[in-house]
Amino acid sequence: MALAQPTTEVRPPAFAALGREIGDDKVLTDAATRAYYANDVFWQPEIEPLAVILPATREDAAAAVRAAAEAGVDIVPRGGGMSYTKGYLPSRPESVVIDCRGLDRIVEVNADDRYITVEAGCTWETVNAALEGTGLRTRYWGPLSGVNATVGGALSQNSAFFGSARHGTVADTVLGVTVALADGRVVTTGSGGRVGAKPFTRYGGPDLTGLFLGDNGAFGVKLAATLALIPRPAEVDFLSFGFKTMAAMAAAQVEIARTGAVCEGFGIDRNKAEHSASVNRISDGLRSLGNVAASGKTLLSGLKDAAKVATAGTSFIKAHNFTLHLVLEGDTRAALDASLAAVRAIGARHGVEIDNSVPRVMRSKPFGPVRGMLGLNGERWVPIHAVFPLSKADEVVAANDAYFASQRTMMEAQGITYSVMSMTVGNEFFIEPAFYWHDEITPLHARSVGADTVKPWLDRPANTAARDAVARLRRGTQELYAGHGGVSWQVARDYPFKEVLAPATWSLLEDIKRAVDPDGRMNPGSLGLAAQ
Repeated sequence: MALAQPTTEVRPPAFAALGREIGDDKVLTDAATRAYYANDVFWQPEIEPLAVILPATREDAAAAVRAAAEAGVDIVPRGGGMSYTKGYLPSRPESVVIDCRGLDRIVEVNADDRYITVEAGCTWETVNAALEGTGLRTRYWGPLSGVNATVGGALSQNSAFFGSARHGTVADTVLGVTVALADGRVVTTGSGGRVGAKPFTRYGGPDLTGLFLGDNGAFGVKLAATLALIPRPAEVDFLSFGFKTMAAMAAAQVEIARTGAVCEGFGIDRNKAEHSASVNRISDGLRSLGNVAASGKTLLSGLKDAAKVATAGTSFIKAHNFTLHLVLEGDTRAALDASLAAVRAIGARHGVEIDNSVPRVMRSKPFGPVRGMLGLNGERWVPIHAVFPLSKADEVVAANDAYFASQRTMMEAQGITYSVMSMTVGNEFFIEPAFYWHDEITPLHARSVGADTVKPWLDRPANTAARDAVARLRRGTQELYAGHGGVSWQVARDYPFKEVLAPATWSLLEDIKRAVDPDGRMNPGSLGLAAQ
């Protein structure tokens, strides 16, 4: 859908006053900015916000919420801008977007009590840098897009990747949050919300923290969060396997997940290996060599690892229909070796061991440029996902294969390439198809990936027919997964939610929404919760 022509600059009185309070440069109402904030990674709707607010402090953010309430307009929180489910897009013209990336302070690193408190706009790269030298890290420690993705955005979406095979999603790492409610009140959950207490535990009464995790901003604007810390494991090693079928790879993933040996990992098909710019980062061996060498325990071991990566390239990945790439950790070398032996035995039963360069390079520089939001040759990209009980992995893989086989003729006609990624998150099986197609490059892609990178593709015309076909494929996949008992995290205004909840559960959610947002101004439409 093409964007409407940007309208002329407007500044309602409440926002003129807000500009005087927090700085006019923090309240943007120009046409170009409002048009830019009407896009996410996939959706290109017509609705622009009245204003975009860039708070630099938590006090600024609370003031922005109060100004929006005074003006009677909707409040749309935004983090790093890496999502694709309309979670940070206005649903009505009478809206303001609060871009929280300016809330980027590390508030406290408490090594003794094992927690870190950060503002919601901190990227995961910043969080990990703050913990360097402490011997500690968070359980879940970021997505692949951690150079841009923020803590607040991850909490809203319930993100998973680094650390997730063993420790679960980001929600399992959170001890408490500080949130601005729709009326401007600032509340803190967990023990940090008690008078005179440190934010060291999540529990002690009802779990109010959980209310704001995975809410896609429907209940408040996240200002800060406290995350639990664990000792950084002393030993790390890597394994990769090749498989003939997705079913064989999924069977190995499920069996490996039940050992608890893997910290993070992912499986991909050959299409992903060929089209994903993120996966193909490994092909630039020289760029990766310094990181791989530095990640070795000794200079000699690091140089040997770097030489392996440079020699391997990526051709070995494309030699297999499916490949699985795993990171294992241990407190001692003996414990890690035992885990490696157990996982190797499982992999050998279902596939063959291959070079482990992919996970090795991934760990050497976990937060690289966000190149993966476009395909290797500038194709547009968007995924769709769900999680299932481990016991349903084989059923889901078979249903997924059958569905996309039924759509093959249509996808070929529209020039759509399908790929699939899978991983385990704690005791859950995660599956994520993705689609690549030629389409226009939006300003969001250009700013996120880099103007020089997208320059060869800027003249590509809009391809609404293929984009609409991708939207239908995503909806069909969502319905398929829901029909098999799947659960999706990034609900926002994209995944079915009300339709899959029991009526009594939905009514409770509506009651909670009315309690914290009686006028329905906080990101209306998110989670399917309409404005009041």
